[in-house]
Amino acid sequence: MSSDPYKLFEKAEKFRADSKFLKAIPLYREARALAGKDRELRLACLLSLGDVLRMSGEFTEAGSCYRRARALAASLGDDEAALDACVGLGLALRARGEFREAITLFTKALRSYKKNGDREGVAFALWAHAGALRVKGDLKGALAGFREAKKLFTRLGDRAGVGYCLTGLGGASRVAGRTAGSQKYYKEANKLFRSTGDTFGIAYSYCGLANALRMTGEHEKALEYFKKARGHYRKIGDRVSYAYTLWGEGTAYQLLGRNARALKNFEEAKKLFKETGDRRGLVYCALSRGQADFKKGKRREALRGLKDALEKARKHGFGVEERYARLVLRAIEKAPEELPLNLP
Repeated sequence: MSSDPYKLFEKAEKFRADSKFLKAIPLYREARALAGKDRELRLACLLSLGDVLRMSGEFTEAGSCYRRARALAASLGDDEAALDACVGLGLALRARGEFREAITLFTKALRSYKKNGDREGVAFALWAHAGALRVKGDLKGALAGFREAKKLFTRLGDRAGVGYCLTGLGGASRVAGRTAGSQKYYKEANKLFRSTGDTFGIAYSYCGLANALRMTGEHEKALEYFKKARGHYRKIGDRVSYAYTLWGEGTAYQLLGRNARALKNFEEAKKLFKETGDRRGLVYCALSRGQADFKKGKRREALRGLKDALEKARKHGFGVEERYARLVLRAIEKAPEELPLNLP
């Protein structure tokens, strides 16, 4: 392998552009180690390494890279890179469910991007902020934010940005109960990503389409799309998105009465959520497991698990997931025949 840090960095950037994150990570690390006194290259490596680690589900290490990048950028007087590191850190925190600190970082970055006249930065910060509002449970704010960001990305001619706003709109619409709108957004996103060859975007939109089909009761068809999403995520090495795909697929199996397969999915998803520190994902797995336990006649165990999920959702401020936990608990008490619930 070349010992030229610049060539290593360029090779890593190509892997990143192809969504081959696991191949990019060691190259960025080596390029950074060989950068020596070239602080600009070290900064570029830290920012890109943070991105690929985050996309692979290594949120804690990604956060560390972004923090170091922010400090290095400040010492170099590179305000733009410092802001990018700030947004990256917010995304790593958001992925762990720490949306409060993430929102503070996005709001600060958005203010600075606007002051600097950085339209790309404004669009990206708006998209990131909208996603944090979605985690918080502010669906109205999330939908408005994604729409605003999409307009800006469209004006900038940034097709990738438009695509990720479409997936954001698809997810927030599904949770808001707008299933037809969700399916429409994900179809648009999938078409766009397939035309640009964005493997991550293709996988993400396939998973979104699968969930939209699940919500309309087309469970067998949903399973076909979950399978497509899983295949693409395996190529990328994204453990968190893969975990959510497993959970959605498991829910489809649960609704079809294929409980053994569903539980296998939930356990695998739970393992990945634990590894990556995704608190919100763990709440979803607990809700699904609780319903399965109740259907098996394990009422006490089910209630204990579901109440714990409710408490964790409340503690971390996950408004949507708290509502889901209450719905499941209410169904157990008043309409157990409705279980399992088809949670968005």
